[in-house]
Amino acid sequence: MQNPNINDAAQLSFDVAAQDRYFKQIEAQLAAVPARPRARSLAATVSVSAIRTDQEHDASVVGPSLVVFEEKLSEDDKQDALDSQSFAEAVVRKLPDNSTQEQRYAAYNEALTAIGWVTESYTRKKYDSKTLTLTMNDALLQILQTVISAGSGNVLSLVAAGFEKLKGDQDALKIVDSGSKNSELVSFKAVPCVVAPGGGMAMVMGGLDVYSKNYNGNFLFITINTEGVHLFQAAGVRKFNKRAFDRKRQQVYSYIDQFGDDLFKKLTS
Repeated sequence: MQNPNINDAAQLSFDVAAQDRYFKQIEAQLAAVPARPRARSLAATVSVSAIRTDQEHDASVVGPSLVVFEEKLSEDDKQDALDSQSFAEAVVRKLPDNSTQEQRYAAYNEALTAIGWVTESYTRKKYDSKTLTLTMNDALLQILQTVISAGSGNVLSLVAAGFEKLKGDQDALKIVDSGSKNSELVSFKAVPCVVAPGGGMAMVMGGLDVYSKNYNGNFLFITINTEGVHLFQAAGVRKFNKRAFDRKRQQVYSYIDQFGDDLFKKLTS
């Protein structure tokens, strides 16, 4: 059972008026395009609209993000986390092509905040590797290690297992490549969702941005020579306010249905 004091604290820190202002923009975007038929069902489709199923969630790709779950989370919590990530990535995908990476992270963070993810910490800074060569997935594990709590020792193993599944799933890697590459930049996030201390759900995020001209797909697992390459890390921890998410749940679903095509794949390999 969740600790009611934890939920009360999250509720107090959530700005309902700001959420309503944000969703006026979302509703305007939805009103500007013809509505699609509702597709949130068990129908077979490659759209993110099909992610709500009765199957247990394990690891999934949502755009340029790997989402994994601690087993102790409920299936409803896992689904809400996937919907949250899908919404945020769909918002980012609608930004102009010339948007900076700082603007993309700002839009991503703002979207998650607007649907109930209360930020406990967030930083983006230059990534200083201690080795001349590294793989992007190993670097992401190092970044996550800086923000996970002492009681979440299984988080890194969850993410590492997710990377192994992703490595063997070519369809998912295509989604990653198309969502991550932008001119001379490749970017990827690992997003483990865990039971928060005291109850409720927390989302940990570790991201790595690599600026280089030399990557042509499958960049997560190739060895990067860090000499002369610009790397930036992003890291954050968020706590889920389910009540805030419930206020805008239907608008979130509508936005994903409208703008989330080809953004999601559950990893099965």
